[in-house]
Amino acid sequence: MAMSSDAAGDGAPRPLTVASDTCRNCGAHAPGHYCGNCGQETRLTLPTFPAFMREAAGRYVALDGRLWRTLATLVARPGFLTLEYLRGRRKRYIRPARLFLVLYLVLFAVIGLVQPPTGLSDEVVFVDARPTGPGTDEVPAPDGAPATTAAAGRNARGGPLFELDKDLNLTLRVGDEAVPLPPAVRKRWDQFRTLPREEKAERIYAGILRYGPYAMVALLPVFALLLKLAYLGRGRAYPQRPRRYAEHLVYGAHLHAFAAAMLLVLVVVPWPIARVPVVLWVVYYAMRSRHVVYGGRWWAGALRALVIGLTYLMLLGLAMAALVVASVMLR
Repeated sequence: MAMSSDAAGDGAPRPLTVASDTCRNCGAHAPGHYCGNCGQETRLTLPTFPAFMREAAGRYVALDGRLWRTLATLVARPGFLTLEYLRGRRKRYIRPARLFLVLYLVLFAVIGLVQPPTGLSDEVVFVDARPTGPGTDEVPAPDGAPATTAAAGRNARGGPLFELDKDLNLTLRVGDEAVPLPPAVRKRWDQFRTLPREEKAERIYAGILRYGPYAMVALLPVFALLLKLAYLGRGRAYPQRPRRYAEHLVYGAHLHAFAAAMLLVLVVVPWPIARVPVVLWVVYYAMRSRHVVYGGRWWAGALRALVIGLTYLMLLGLAMAALVVASVMLR
């Protein structure tokens, strides 16, 4: 192998010269397009600008035929992408974890662009709060009117764990009493309550956008665990049904990725009438994809899906409340 490292007259290094069938990375004999020892390509040329950008983005979202093939299959063929992965046909599609993460990052980024923080209160449904009194963390409404809050979760005595009032003040409760906070935490909590309502909305909104993808990443393995528990059994009647936790995780990643894609459509489509078929497709997709992947009787699958869905909605509500708490406490 002959190499030259002499510098050009202007001080710029000369390109190394090697035999055409030698890998420039490891020096192994590589007569094909790729080195059999280290995997680097052997036909090396400087990329054009489109090729350069495609290579840079491809490491994250695979901006080539795989991206569009994966998205089209994900949206149009319920459950098929999961079956392809479990059967070992993976090269032609983006992997489930990457697809899941990229779509949720794009979703929260798009929401931040098209939804202003001032509209946060319009998206919250307020309910009547509990009566205020000594020891609580409530501020009575003016003129004796009942305060209104948005509640998430329930404590052991049936009351809401989290309450967000019309002034965007958050309260944590156990029974009828507000949760006592450590002094350092209480100081930051009180500082948030003194902010103007618009600034509170911006703080909460920014926190949800910032920590939302992390919350979804945390919820995905929980969803897979719910699937695992719902489909416990020996599987004699349906031997092809997913049994291992990792298989449920793949299905959960694809289902969540589909949900992110549909939420993107709902966010960017400005006409309410156009959102109706999207919602109908989401309902059909959820039922059909479960049947394609897990099989079984429709009524048994619908019962499992109902239990999983209700449990997951409760966990999602708690996650959203945790996002609000993180928005208040973390900067």
